[in-house]
Amino acid sequence: MNTICPSHLASLGEDFLLLDIRERFEFNTYRAVFPDQKNIPFSEFDEELPNLDKNRKTVLICNNGLRSRTAVQFLAERGFTDVSSVMGGLVKWQQNGLPMTGTPPNFISHSLSLSKECSA
Repeated sequence: MNTICPSHLASLGEDFLLLDIRERFEFNTYRAVFPDQKNIPFSEFDEELPNLDKNRKTVLICNNGLRSRTAVQFLAERGFTDVSSVMGGLVKWQQNGLPMTGTPPNFISHSLSLSKECSA
């Protein structure tokens, strides 16, 4: 499975979609600051998939990386050719000091590394 550290997203260039798959209330409360970003909750994928380009590089993000890893496999099984997951999700995004809007909770998870570094 393809994963990427949040701090390495810039290395992908500019032609990709950051797809936040959290529920809308989560997205409306806090989110990553990123130029080409869209919110489609994983719970709405079936109805929204026809609106996405299966051949466009798409990077999925959620709160801690668990939903996005599941969604990468879901999309790959439906013919998406270039999808990956942000390692550690918004938890790791926050740990790396990347810009966010809204009011993120103090949500450093004990189940994830407290390091600001990513591996992989």
